[in-house]
Amino acid sequence: MGTFRTVKGMRDFLPEDLAKRKFVEEKVRECFRLYGYEEIETPTLESFDLISAKAGDEIRHRMFILNDLSGRKLALRPEITPSIARIVANKLRTEAKPLKLGYIANCFRYDNPQMGRYREFWQAGFELFGSNQPIADAEIISINSDLMKRSGFSDFFIKIGHVGVIRGVLSDEGVDEADQNRIMGLIDQQKTTKALIIIKKLNVSKNCLNTIKSLFKLKGTNWKQILLESKRNLQQNNKALTALENLEEIIILARMGGVETDFFLDLGFTRGLEYYTGMIFEVFIPNLDISLGGGGRYDKLVKLFGGESMHAVGCAPGIDRIVLGLERERLFPKKFASFKKILVIPVNKKLVLKALEVASDLRRNGIVAHNEVVGRSIGSALSYANKKSYTSIIIIGPKELERDCVILRDLLRGTQREVSIIDLFDEITSE
Repeated sequence: MGTFRTVKGMRDFLPEDLAKRKFVEEKVRECFRLYGYEEIETPTLESFDLISAKAGDEIRHRMFILNDLSGRKLALRPEITPSIARIVANKLRTEAKPLKLGYIANCFRYDNPQMGRYREFWQAGFELFGSNQPIADAEIISINSDLMKRSGFSDFFIKIGHVGVIRGVLSDEGVDEADQNRIMGLIDQQKTTKALIIIKKLNVSKNCLNTIKSLFKLKGTNWKQILLESKRNLQQNNKALTALENLEEIIILARMGGVETDFFLDLGFTRGLEYYTGMIFEVFIPNLDISLGGGGRYDKLVKLFGGESMHAVGCAPGIDRIVLGLERERLFPKKFASFKKILVIPVNKKLVLKALEVASDLRRNGIVAHNEVVGRSIGSALSYANKKSYTSIIIIGPKELERDCVILRDLLRGTQREVSIIDLFDEITSE
């Protein structure tokens, strides 16, 4: 039998890899606490019908699908928002609004493995239910900006748009929702030429086609000028105009809420999920051409799953991609934790019991203390401690014990001294 390897697109997280992921997850949880989002968990397996209802063709084709022994069609979750909407529809419908829920979870898509894209990936989420006010959209954008800064990024931008603009233009021409979804999916895949061919085949007016073409060109960081020009182009499209005004208010509120980074406005921007109904956005850093997360408004999803009609807006920061961005920019702190980590080493086997006692007493007082368990010499144990980033070692020697003392060596400063066992905790914490 040959050597077993990880399944294609899946990963083993070794200690340093996992420490990096946990670093980002803790930044997410800081934002949960600061913005009032309560963390929940959902099943890894969901009904295929639930997940596929508004997933979009691209994601439907990339789901891991299986049948259980009862013949039910299930899917490994490719994202979490439908699961959250199901919970709100079935279990939290009577909760006071706004309802703020957060999550950190692994998801699965049968993508071609490449930089920043895996078949199992981790994402976080902030979902806000019960508000149709632009300030709710602005809060979600602010959370993403705050998370980026707390993670260590100073140079990033937010690509923003509104699905109501293109949908508004198409709706005025009588294009039905199924065709709109197909067109929006192609635009998301950057197949704008194919999308325009389909629009033309739907026998829309020349004015509609030209308006859509102009929207594809309206993009950039001068969002005020772009909005002004867009409003002039959309004077005959009331739904699209309303969407533009909503987007403008959201950006202004986000600015007031502390978002200082650039907004890259793109009115031809769509996302691959069909359930978005309003503002959409993605977060980028300059040296990486994949988004580090994104989100938007989805006002119809809860009702689709049997709940009341409920406004909602949310986002899903990509934990793997934030890690990748931090690695690219070399922004990870050199040490993920600043706590003291001590290795307790007995000089010989007769002193093992005393070493266990010393380490146990330190742990009881909240100090991270590990016992040397391999039987190494002092030299070998010291070499190991340096490789594993211990901050200090405690040497238990017979002569020192006669005086109820041990040797405390500071590996960061390269100093050592004899310390009374009674005073050991105070000596360690005062360093």
